[in-house]
Amino acid sequence: MRVAVLILFTLSVVGTKAQDDSTIVQSKGWNPRDSFHRALARIPGFRLGFDSRNSVLAGLPVGVNGFRYGLDYGKVALWTGYYSSRLLRTLEADTVNQGFEYTSSTLEYYVHQSWRFELVTSFQAGLGRYWDYQKSGTGVVRQNAGYIVPLEMGLGGTVRFLRYFGFYAGIGIRVTPFNPTAFNGPYWSYGLTYFTGTMYRDSKKLMKKLKR
Repeated sequence: MRVAVLILFTLSVVGTKAQDDSTIVQSKGWNPRDSFHRALARIPGFRLGFDSRNSVLAGLPVGVNGFRYGLDYGKVALWTGYYSSRLLRTLEADTVNQGFEYTSSTLEYYVHQSWRFELVTSFQAGLGRYWDYQKSGTGVVRQNAGYIVPLEMGLGGTVRFLRYFGFYAGIGIRVTPFNPTAFNGPYWSYGLTYFTGTMYRDSKKLMKKLKR
């Protein structure tokens, strides 16, 4: 069931993203400094998608739904996104729970890229707010409690097992240095991913053949 949900949300890195292999640049012989110089000299592609994760908040399992957009330079990608938490269990009556929402900027660096395998690191910094909410009877009362500055670092990888489809898994950690430690915790995601770039180019080739 969880894998099916991840497919529907098209999870991106760190969470699975719809891949475009037209941006793949071989990493052999590239050090990080050269990577940034060469990548930023390219014309970037615009990307958008969902970035959903599993995480832990105050000792409870939560889901973190995200949507992001950005520029993909091949070896390097820059993203901006919005994230909010949701509890993965039913709220119990008369208990206080916490949640958060924030916007963030993400830098991704591809340690390795090839047609079949990708390995990417991500560094993310955000600003948002957290709240307390309590279930009383059938209603839920939500109250803003303050601001958070989440800092996140993750590692993810993709394996392509078919021309149009692959599998993604990623892990990371979230820390909030200026906020209650309840917001510190790991996050992880996994699921199927699809390669839209390959689909698009194959479709164009097929259309050209049909027109002849």
